[in-house]
Amino acid sequence: PMKQTNISLAEAIDVIMASKGKMITVEFTKRTDGTHRVMNCRLGVRKHLTGEGSKYSFADKDLIPVFDCKKMAYRVINARSVKKVRAGGKEYAVK
Repeated sequence: PMKQTNISLAEAIDVIMASKGKMITVEFTKRTDGTHRVMNCRLGVRKHLTGEGSKYSFADKDLIPVFDCKKMAYRVINARSVKKVRAGGKEYAVK
């Protein structure tokens, strides 16, 4: 098993943002219904965009837009509820 490093929520968000197109796994609590979610995703995917844009500001709602590689669709991560991040061969737990 991977050695887990404890980090703050702000550091976890920095790890996610620094992944820049690389595959990451994020565990978080969904904002809509409070369920636990594990998502394999990437930042910076442009392939399936419609050009329409978002109806609201992700930053205003503390959301991180990502591309879910299992569902092949865009999703958002609730930045306030990130529990774990696996990126670059390391695992981080938010404490």
